[in-house]
Amino acid sequence: MRLGALFPSSKGLADAVKKAAPIAAAASSLATVIVNTVRKKPGDFGIKWPKMRTQKVKDYQAITTVAELKAYIARCVETGIGGFDYEAGPSAKIRAKYEPRISFMENSLAELEEAVNQAVALDPKDKEVKAMRAKIKALETQLKVTKKEYDKSPLDPHRAAICALSLSAAPDEARAIFISNKPGKRTFEPSITDRDEARKLVFDILEEEFFHSPKIMKIAVNLQYEATQTAALGKYILPPVADPFLMWIRCLQVVAPHKINPDVPYEGKGLKPMTKEYHGVVMQDFKALLAEFNVNFFDEIHADEPKALSYCCEDSDYAIQHYLYWLEIAKQIPGYDYWLHNIEMPFARVIGLMEYNGMAWDNNLAEVKEQEAAIMQEQASEEIKRIVLEATGLKINTGKTGKTNEVKSVIFDVMKLKAAKWSKTTSDPSLDEEALIDMRFMLENKLEAINEEKYLAVPLPDNWEALDPDTDPTLSKDERQAIRVKRRDWHPYKDAAIALIEQLHKIQQYSTLLSSHIIGRAKYQHEETGRIHAKYSQWTETSRLNSYSPNGQNVPAMHNDVFKIRNFYVPAAGKILFFIDFSGFELRLMAWKSGDVVMTELFNTGGDMHRRTGAEITGKPESEVTDHERTDAKPANFGISYGGTEHALQKTVKTDYGKRWTLDKCASIVAAVKRAYEGIPRYQRDIVILAREQGWVSTIYGYIRLLHNINSPNKNARGSDERRAGNTPIQGSAADVMKNCQNQVYDEIGRGTLARRLDPAADIILAHGVTDMEAQIHDEIIFEMDDDINVVKKAGIWVKSIMEMPPLPDFPVKIEAEASVGYRWGEKEKLDKWIARKSN
Repeated sequence: MRLGALFPSSKGLADAVKKAAPIAAAASSLATVIVNTVRKKPGDFGIKWPKMRTQKVKDYQAITTVAELKAYIARCVETGIGGFDYEAGPSAKIRAKYEPRISFMENSLAELEEAVNQAVALDPKDKEVKAMRAKIKALETQLKVTKKEYDKSPLDPHRAAICALSLSAAPDEARAIFISNKPGKRTFEPSITDRDEARKLVFDILEEEFFHSPKIMKIAVNLQYEATQTAALGKYILPPVADPFLMWIRCLQVVAPHKINPDVPYEGKGLKPMTKEYHGVVMQDFKALLAEFNVNFFDEIHADEPKALSYCCEDSDYAIQHYLYWLEIAKQIPGYDYWLHNIEMPFARVIGLMEYNGMAWDNNLAEVKEQEAAIMQEQASEEIKRIVLEATGLKINTGKTGKTNEVKSVIFDVMKLKAAKWSKTTSDPSLDEEALIDMRFMLENKLEAINEEKYLAVPLPDNWEALDPDTDPTLSKDERQAIRVKRRDWHPYKDAAIALIEQLHKIQQYSTLLSSHIIGRAKYQHEETGRIHAKYSQWTETSRLNSYSPNGQNVPAMHNDVFKIRNFYVPAAGKILFFIDFSGFELRLMAWKSGDVVMTELFNTGGDMHRRTGAEITGKPESEVTDHERTDAKPANFGISYGGTEHALQKTVKTDYGKRWTLDKCASIVAAVKRAYEGIPRYQRDIVILAREQGWVSTIYGYIRLLHNINSPNKNARGSDERRAGNTPIQGSAADVMKNCQNQVYDEIGRGTLARRLDPAADIILAHGVTDMEAQIHDEIIFEMDDDINVVKKAGIWVKSIMEMPPLPDFPVKIEAEASVGYRWGEKEKLDKWIARKSN
């Protein structure tokens, strides 16, 4: 059957693919996107699902020469597509490391088991038998862990070597290149005895003719993995690129959300189950393949085995078939074709690169801080014991965290402090950071319950001290309770309790430092590189990048990094860290979305939005606003951008600043921000109305978030979606723009890397090993660069220009990015000052 008949919108295979590659102009506003598509039911986009195509006889062959490889790449240029996929095994270094270790443990285990059998035969009650069996159990556990580490090595670019790969220029055909499988007639260029050299030859050709070709849509399922393994070889995959894995998940989230686990959207959505569901094909199972040949890794299978050929070729073949299928879906979702091809799918390469690079970690400083934190934690513990003994006469055990039952008993049973928060799991009174802040607030204001704080804002009559709140008929209900609160005696343990709360807060800070930021990060230090390679995920609901194992994005902000945790991250020898971040980026996006003239003018003229807000809050001229008042305005500015209420602002201040503002104060601040920037509440009203009409909102480049409860009769559910409606176009647009910038950085590194390989004297801006992109922390990109003023200056100017480029034509708000450098993450110096100092 002719392929064009399966996809009516395309004239043929090459036409279908080549239409996907060009970059279309982005819509300038959300309204433009929805003019022709107004949907009231979330997920109802009127999708016409493509029919399942009939599979043809497979044309799977091996490429064994350079000429054949180049000819097939030319075939990919002809069709406009190139599916590709890697198979990997442990590197020679890792094999040499693990195989003797595993063999030694297996032999030791066999010897121990034999010794136990002999001992039991001589004397079943021998006391040594029990000890020997304990050793066997421990060794079995160690062996199991070691084997698991070894088995996972093909997934780690620092421990793996690509042994085979496949290319596909059209559905039902593919070519395999066997580099370091057991050799045979299908081995690529078998005359090259050094298989590392053969691998380099393959990837040098791919780099020049395949990865960098603008005429080939490079398609890989889970492109992030391929990008990581490619980075290990110093190669980069330039546009156009596509990842069907991202395509089908992102499309299903919008058009068939019932088929997706919202918390783990990739669950059950791998290539094999999706191929069975949408193409009716059961692909080979990897574990079954290894078991059939009684091997541990793919490279141990002979290159001439037919099943090795078919397994290797399948992934690239079905990568193309999925791409063509899901392309038809993406085209029917407003703006999704553009967003997927230009933002989301290319960004998978960036994630792969950052995970490969990781960041260097200062073990010595971490160990010093670990010892300091342990000492400070112990001192806080001793101080808690002293406070309790002095106040109550009791001797208690505080433990390391200060949350022992004895401490809780003293607080709630002996001192009889009122709880402010309860555990969701145990229903016991909580002593977490937020609870401690609230408890202190209650003590300082004579409150018996945290919800009594509303009475603190009630205006009282001038003669309130002479009035009886129980009998005076002139008093309102709130005035009566406010007077009762005022007349209460101070808590008998007030001073001791506040001192105790302060020490509990300290001990928890030290516990967090130890568990989350020192021990919790050091355990992820890579055995081979000594660096920490944080993982990243694109699956947040706003499409912002998420980090884990460890979370590289929960490092305290510079202003709140009391323990200098950022200083644990350093550059390698001969390198320097380069940082560049957007200045007030989400607020600038709010100025654009809201059309607020005051915000726009402030950003375009170098004004100070926080000081302007501080003036509105205090009623002072901007020139008289203090630094403290300006600081208080910050959480209000950022919070209101997300539809923040007084409750949200109060929580933000507690979480980020460790203090509690009354709801009345928060409400007055929220109102002041809305007065100062009238476009914000107008935008928030308008976007909610729009979301109610269509059931979704989108970002600057087209990401769509469904809002299932935007029209719900449940007030809480509806309110949450209303806040998401205001938040997503801002936060999600910030994510879009950052991804776009990092995509361009990735591409420039790739161009510079190839140019330098072909001509070592080439004038480049960015290159692999010279200017490496290591991490993204929301609005900030971190690089490790050569400690060379010319390299840093040239790279810095270029990256800054990319980030400050208007995200859309005629974008009304100036975008600013600030660059700095440092030999530790926590010790930054402005780029221009560093250049001036280094130049002298």
